[in-house]
Amino acid sequence: CKFIQRDQRPDFDIEAIDLEDKNVYDFISRGETIGVFQLESSGMIDLCKRIRPDSLEDITAVNALYRPGPLESGMVDDFIEIKHGRKDMSFAFPDLEPVLSDTYGVIVYQEQVMNIARIVAGYSLGQADMLRRAMGKKKISEMDRHREIFRTGAIERGFDEKKAVDLFELMANFAAYGFNKSHAVAYGLIAYQTAFLKYYYPAEFFAGLLSTELSNTDKVTAYISNARTYGIEVLPPDVNESLWLFNVVEASPEDENPNVSNIRFGMGAVKNVGEGAVEELIRERKENGPFKGFIDFCERVNLRKVGKKAIESLIKVGAFYSCEKMNRRVLLENMELIVSYGLKKQEERELGQVSLFDMDGADSSQETTRELLDIQEMDDFDSLDKLKYEQELLGIYVSGHPLDRFKDILSQMSSMPIAQVHEIEGNNKRELVLAGLITGKKNILTKKGDRMCFANLEDLSGKIECVVFPTVFKEYEEVFETDEPVIMTGEVRLAEDPRKFFPSKVQKLKDQAEDRVSGVRINVKIEQVSAPKLERFKQILLSYRGSIPAHIILENGDAKGRLPLGDEFLVNPTPQMAARINEIFNDNSVKFIVDGNIKDATTEL
Repeated sequence: CKFIQRDQRPDFDIEAIDLEDKNVYDFISRGETIGVFQLESSGMIDLCKRIRPDSLEDITAVNALYRPGPLESGMVDDFIEIKHGRKDMSFAFPDLEPVLSDTYGVIVYQEQVMNIARIVAGYSLGQADMLRRAMGKKKISEMDRHREIFRTGAIERGFDEKKAVDLFELMANFAAYGFNKSHAVAYGLIAYQTAFLKYYYPAEFFAGLLSTELSNTDKVTAYISNARTYGIEVLPPDVNESLWLFNVVEASPEDENPNVSNIRFGMGAVKNVGEGAVEELIRERKENGPFKGFIDFCERVNLRKVGKKAIESLIKVGAFYSCEKMNRRVLLENMELIVSYGLKKQEERELGQVSLFDMDGADSSQETTRELLDIQEMDDFDSLDKLKYEQELLGIYVSGHPLDRFKDILSQMSSMPIAQVHEIEGNNKRELVLAGLITGKKNILTKKGDRMCFANLEDLSGKIECVVFPTVFKEYEEVFETDEPVIMTGEVRLAEDPRKFFPSKVQKLKDQAEDRVSGVRINVKIEQVSAPKLERFKQILLSYRGSIPAHIILENGDAKGRLPLGDEFLVNPTPQMAARINEIFNDNSVKFIVDGNIKDATTEL
């Protein structure tokens, strides 16, 4: 809300929003509720799609119904069928319509049980609350006593005895599932408010949401992935734009969505960067303008508050990229020299000393100082090294991901994205095939002296901890040392929280691809074809000789043509081969045909 007030509507008040906005209810009904309070689990998303709430009362009911009791009892199905007119609403007695109409005749809330007891059996408020407690605790003696009170009271008030007894039994059955309505309404209101913010102010919503999960890298990864589906980029930390928490920043004209605001990573998420250092950095740029480069930064910030460890981390995550021409390797190699120079300049200012250049009235530029310090050019780190620094210091990859080149192949070879594993419903064991990178490996010795390990398996959607028992670790220890993508077969015990993966088989993705892929399809747009590209393409195919046939699908608008490649271009279908071809055509061009043959796959195409 503060971001909205700062950048868009100074008078914005979350308590004054329209609670009957159809756009928001349609948004929730489509299941666009990742990050929305109480409605973001896969089960809740499915329930929102089925119920299609169009009022605050419906959202309140969603909160109350999404629990094992109502889901298993058929209450939820009745609620949905009646709401959508596929089943008639009915009441044991017409007098109960005001009490049950909001929930389509289904008893959902404890307050409804209490009001039914008052209307049908003449209970006082205090007696109705005693009935609610007795039903919730299932005290048989108390229930027997209340059954008789309810029956007698209903007869005295002119209600049909049999219907009244049946109603009591229905209430008794549902009371175990009964939810406190006042609690559900409060949850429902906050759910609507957060959905409203996500729909109308997505960048501000995600910046606030990510800030609440600053130290939870799993949640941060999932929310960043969802933000990108709305055209919002989550950018690495920046000394001129980042705050301690996540910040909303304007998109640049070069962005794909120049009208959509982006989010700048919070410096509070960077290891070794303390809140005091960030406060000093923000104070200086507010008082004296943005930093013009790394040298300017070291001349201006209080280097007693912003230490070398913090500066090193900021360099490694690219926080000087927008204002500095020197690359990360040059900055790291010369950090000590430039920081010492900055300290000297600050000491001179404190002592009132002025340099020859200052006396002359000239403002010594970054370039002049760089020449003075004799800082030499050198090649920057490669993209994988930069990503490793981001993973090390932020806990996640921000500017890209080592698996970006393999995302289509990963989806073909695995059961599901890792993030979905954490959302599967149930309490049993589930056999799965998961693919990704092994990170955070830790070897240990068991009490028997056998070696095993704990590690994380990470893909583009999230990560899961892997428990690798001694027999599996002994067989696949070499694979656990690789930096390459892997594919694991194993089980997840759904009853565990947090869930863990227990692999029984571990292979490099390229080896598994060779075992399962029966064909390779390469989609190429006609406008991408040129003689130099075709020559590079040919050389890659020849350098990955194997036994798997390949064919090209040439695309020209809606028209497509199939070009089978001859036996001289049989390939070994590795992820590395796919990544190199994808780079040539600047697209996810390569598709592996798994457990099938080329002819069938092409016919289906």
